[in-house]
Amino acid sequence: MHQIEILKDLVIIFGLAGLVVFLFSKFKLPSVVGFLMTGIIAGPYGLALIQNSESTEVMAEIGVILLLFTIGIEFSIKKLIKIRNLVFLGGGLQVLLTIFLVFLMLYAFKIPTNIAVFVGFLVALSSTAIILKLIQSNGQIDTHHGKLVLGILILQDLVIVPMMLLVPMLSGQSTDLTYDLLAMGLKSLILVGFTFVMARWVVPFVLHQIALSKSQELFLMAIILIGFAVANLSAMLGLSLALGAFLAGLSISESEYSHHAFGNLVPFRDIFSSFFFISIGMLLNVSFFLEHWPIIIIASIILILLKIFAVSLTGFVLGFPFKISFQAGLILAQIGEFSFVLAQIGQSNQLIDGYYYQLFLAVAVLSMSVTPVLILLQQKITHIAERLPLPIKVKNGFRALPKPNFKSTSKHVILVGSQKQVDGLMKAFDLVHIPSLVIDTDADKVRSWHKKGRLAMYGNAKFASVLQHAYIEHAQVMILAIAYTPGLIAVMETAKRLNPNVYLVVRTNQVDEMEALYKMGADFVIPTEFETSIEMFSKALGRYLVTSDEIDKVVSQMRSQGYQALRTKENRKSTDLDIPDFEIHAIKVSNRNIHNQSLLDLNLRQVSGVSILAIKRGAELISNPSAKELIQIGDIVYLLGYIKQEVCIFSE
Repeated sequence: MHQIEILKDLVIIFGLAGLVVFLFSKFKLPSVVGFLMTGIIAGPYGLALIQNSESTEVMAEIGVILLLFTIGIEFSIKKLIKIRNLVFLGGGLQVLLTIFLVFLMLYAFKIPTNIAVFVGFLVALSSTAIILKLIQSNGQIDTHHGKLVLGILILQDLVIVPMMLLVPMLSGQSTDLTYDLLAMGLKSLILVGFTFVMARWVVPFVLHQIALSKSQELFLMAIILIGFAVANLSAMLGLSLALGAFLAGLSISESEYSHHAFGNLVPFRDIFSSFFFISIGMLLNVSFFLEHWPIIIIASIILILLKIFAVSLTGFVLGFPFKISFQAGLILAQIGEFSFVLAQIGQSNQLIDGYYYQLFLAVAVLSMSVTPVLILLQQKITHIAERLPLPIKVKNGFRALPKPNFKSTSKHVILVGSQKQVDGLMKAFDLVHIPSLVIDTDADKVRSWHKKGRLAMYGNAKFASVLQHAYIEHAQVMILAIAYTPGLIAVMETAKRLNPNVYLVVRTNQVDEMEALYKMGADFVIPTEFETSIEMFSKALGRYLVTSDEIDKVVSQMRSQGYQALRTKENRKSTDLDIPDFEIHAIKVSNRNIHNQSLLDLNLRQVSGVSILAIKRGAELISNPSAKELIQIGDIVYLLGYIKQEVCIFSE
């Protein structure tokens, strides 16, 4: 019967979540908000469709493990080492600053010191699950503000354990805090050391052996085993499951099979992580929210503003420009999932009562629900915030990237795309002495280009301010080697608005997307799908011995028609090709009667109409052999024409 109840709950959750997320997609709302709403509706305080939430909570835990596991796989130890200052300096400063600000605010309202500090603990943490899912799906995890966010989140996951140890002390219970903290540090070192050994020696060897078996099932089982085993070890040591899962992902990230592992886990991660958001929604008491909505909304606004300020100030202290710091603040402006664990411990230790626990839950869920919207609108909100009369030092920070130095009549090329494509294009334009500038949202890449003497700038090309700093009004060409997304459309619209004469060259994967891109202002669209077809077509014609000028003529005709030749039947035009009606053959000489006879003596052209194109003798290839060339046993002769009986003289 228990299995039937679980199955019924799954049917209700998937059915309701599918309907809610579908409706939310119609209004362009993120799916995460839909999952939270599903939990509110199905939970005990909503329609009570789910009577027993234990199965949902278990799957939510699995979702968090898989989410942190995949983040670790994609991030890698090398990237973690690069942002170590962001983790320890940035994360530590953000946590301490947030706790201090909350303490000052509550202390001013005569809230006891221990409770004020405890609430600071709750507010200092942000939602690793929600943030990483959103910035990963939006491709922001490798941006500069994404790295700042990730560094802070890693430190937050580390401090959850000492916070849990401090709660009994704040409640007045006696505990040997020094011993507990030392034990926790030792356990953390054990887990990190274990992860290092796994990443350095064990995982690469194991995955290589499993990959040799060519068993997809075995590979997937091994990956999941590694992730859950390290997460379980972390829990056994008294550390968080999420930290263990993240470290497990890092142990795989250094393997050459990390990308394959990531691709295998993504579907499972997306399914199980949705249960986490649904389980959070189930915690909210709807009637409590309706009775106290004014104070909940006010508290949520104060929370969001306070966290934006704390993170922005942290970013400024670290030397980041205002734009990067403020974007990180918007992303981290919510309560974290581990705060729910702390809140339950605080309630059991009588630090907060039932009223404040429900108030915390309502503010937490509301802040989580607003987070996807803040991330979706972060560019627009940041652009508005940049208009504030801030000091120049605050706007530029201590690590402001240098602006490109172009002359007003440069007629340069602006490049937007992946690093591999951009590098190749910049080298190509260098050969013809045309200045090029690349725009990228990863500050580390921009700095590496600067070190190479390249003109590059940090920013998102869809914003007018970024394109203006790239002197879009003086650019002659803009190449967009990025995927067909709303972001691409925004870049095209902004570029054409600022410079209607700029020549937009756009790449797309599908031929079907070409017409839409032309309507949006593209001057030339290159479909990679069709270019591959043209290359294959050219190679095939060459095999039929069609001359190169005829091939070039056909390909030029196809391109001049705007790639219509392969798109619709009515646009296809027949092309008369002079395809010769004969083949090339290779025959090995084994007839001793013709050994050391010349091609003139054999007279193949007159006898059979076959011409000898080349002779291969050992490692030597004799092209266009003369009539005096002697045939030898073991030669391979390449013949052009039909093989008739007369040609059999080469074989015995």
